[in-house]
Amino acid sequence: MLENDPEVLAAFAEESAQRLNDLERGLLEMERSPKLSPELTNAMFRDAHSIKAGANLLGLRQVERAAHKLENVLDQLRAGRIAATPEVCQALLDGVDLLREILAAPAAQGPNEADQRLAALANLLA
Repeated sequence: MLENDPEVLAAFAEESAQRLNDLERGLLEMERSPKLSPELTNAMFRDAHSIKAGANLLGLRQVERAAHKLENVLDQLRAGRIAATPEVCQALLDGVDLLREILAAPAAQGPNEADQRLAALANLLA
Protein backbone atom coordinates (compact mmCIF):
# COMPACT_ATOMS: atom_id res chain seq x y z
CA MET A 1 0.00 0.00 0.00
CA LEU A 2 1.11 3.56 -0.69
CA GLU A 3 0.83 4.70 2.94
CA ASN A 4 3.47 2.13 3.92
CA ASP A 5 5.96 3.02 1.19
CA PRO A 6 8.73 5.17 2.70
CA GLU A 7 9.63 6.65 -0.70
CA VAL A 8 6.06 7.73 -1.37
CA LEU A 9 5.74 9.21 2.12
CA ALA A 10 9.04 11.07 1.71
CA ALA A 11 7.94 12.47 -1.65
CA PHE A 12 4.62 13.57 -0.15
CA ALA A 13 6.38 15.21 2.80
CA GLU A 14 8.78 17.05 0.47
CA GLU A 15 6.01 18.28 -1.83
CA SER A 16 3.85 19.27 1.15
CA ALA A 17 6.73 21.22 2.69
CA GLN A 18 7.09 23.22 -0.53
CA ARG A 19 3.33 23.83 -0.69
CA LEU A 20 3.33 24.95 2.96
CA ASN A 21 6.18 27.38 2.22
CA ASP A 22 4.20 28.80 -0.70
CA LEU A 23 1.07 28.99 1.41
CA GLU A 24 2.93 30.76 4.20
CA ARG A 25 4.39 33.29 1.74
CA GLY A 26 0.90 33.98 0.44
CA LEU A 27 -0.50 34.39 3.93
CA LEU A 28 2.28 36.79 4.90
CA GLU A 29 1.55 38.80 1.75
CA MET A 30 -2.13 38.78 2.66
CA GLU A 31 -1.28 39.95 6.17
CA ARG A 32 0.66 42.93 4.76
CA SER A 33 -2.03 43.82 2.23
CA PRO A 34 -5.50 42.47 3.04
CA LYS A 35 -6.76 43.35 -0.47
CA LEU A 36 -6.65 39.87 -1.94
CA SER A 37 -5.91 39.13 -5.54
CA PRO A 38 -7.89 36.22 -6.99
CA GLU A 39 -4.63 34.64 -8.18
CA LEU A 40 -3.17 34.62 -4.67
CA THR A 41 -6.25 33.23 -2.97
CA ASN A 42 -6.70 30.57 -5.66
CA ALA A 43 -3.04 29.54 -5.36
CA MET A 44 -3.26 29.27 -1.57
CA PHE A 45 -6.49 27.28 -1.85
CA ARG A 46 -4.89 24.89 -4.36
CA ASP A 47 -1.90 24.33 -2.06
CA ALA A 48 -4.15 23.38 0.87
CA HIS A 49 -6.36 21.25 -1.40
CA SER A 50 -3.37 19.37 -2.85
CA ILE A 51 -2.03 18.57 0.61
CA LYS A 52 -5.47 17.38 1.71
CA ALA A 53 -5.91 15.19 -1.37
CA GLY A 54 -2.47 13.62 -1.05
CA ALA A 55 -2.98 12.95 2.65
CA ASN A 56 -6.31 11.32 1.88
CA LEU A 57 -4.70 9.05 -0.70
CA LEU A 58 -2.02 8.03 1.79
CA GLY A 59 -4.36 7.59 4.73
CA LEU A 60 -2.75 10.39 6.74
CA ARG A 61 -5.94 11.43 8.53
CA GLN A 62 -4.47 14.12 10.82
CA VAL A 63 -2.82 15.85 7.88
CA GLU A 64 -6.00 15.51 5.86
CA ARG A 65 -8.17 17.02 8.64
CA ALA A 66 -5.81 19.94 9.21
CA ALA A 67 -5.44 20.70 5.50
CA HIS A 68 -9.21 20.45 5.08
CA LYS A 69 -9.75 23.12 7.76
CA LEU A 70 -7.26 25.40 6.01
CA GLU A 71 -8.92 24.71 2.68
CA ASN A 72 -12.37 25.59 4.06
CA VAL A 73 -11.22 28.96 5.40
CA LEU A 74 -9.32 29.75 2.20
CA ASP A 75 -12.41 28.88 0.19
CA GLN A 76 -14.45 31.36 2.24
CA LEU A 77 -11.77 34.01 1.71
CA ARG A 78 -11.68 33.57 -2.04
CA ALA A 79 -15.50 33.65 -2.18
CA GLY A 80 -15.50 36.93 -0.24
CA ARG A 81 -17.55 35.47 2.63
CA ILE A 82 -14.91 36.34 5.23
CA ALA A 83 -12.32 39.11 5.25
CA ALA A 84 -8.55 38.81 5.52
CA THR A 85 -8.43 40.14 9.07
CA PRO A 86 -5.37 39.78 11.29
CA GLU A 87 -7.22 37.03 13.21
CA VAL A 88 -7.92 35.10 10.02
CA CYS A 89 -4.30 35.44 8.89
CA GLN A 90 -2.99 34.30 12.28
CA ALA A 91 -5.33 31.31 12.46
CA LEU A 92 -4.24 30.22 8.97
CA LEU A 93 -0.56 30.68 9.81
CA ASP A 94 -1.07 28.62 12.99
CA GLY A 95 -2.69 25.92 10.83
CA VAL A 96 0.34 25.91 8.52
CA ASP A 97 2.61 25.53 11.56
CA LEU A 98 0.51 22.63 12.83
CA LEU A 99 0.69 20.89 9.46
CA ARG A 100 4.47 21.24 9.47
CA GLU A 101 4.63 19.74 12.95
CA ILE A 102 2.38 16.82 12.01
CA LEU A 103 4.39 16.10 8.86
CA ALA A 104 7.67 16.24 10.80
CA ALA A 105 6.50 13.88 13.55
CA PRO A 106 3.12 12.28 12.78
CA ALA A 107 2.92 10.40 16.07
CA ALA A 108 3.71 13.45 18.23
CA GLN A 109 0.32 15.13 17.73
CA GLY A 110 -2.66 13.28 19.14
CA PRO A 111 -5.93 13.78 17.25
CA ASN A 112 -7.47 15.73 20.13
CA GLU A 113 -4.52 18.09 20.42
CA ALA A 114 -4.53 18.78 16.69
CA ASP A 115 -8.30 19.37 16.73
CA GLN A 116 -7.96 21.79 19.64
CA ARG A 117 -5.30 23.75 17.78
CA LEU A 118 -7.49 23.86 14.67
CA ALA A 119 -10.52 25.12 16.58
CA ALA A 120 -9.56 28.71 15.71
CA LEU A 121 -10.01 27.88 12.02
CA ALA A 122 -13.36 26.20 12.62
CA ASN A 123 -14.50 29.19 14.68
CA LEU A 124 -13.83 31.50 11.73
CA LEU A 125 -16.54 29.68 9.79
CA ALA A 126 -19.09 29.57 12.60
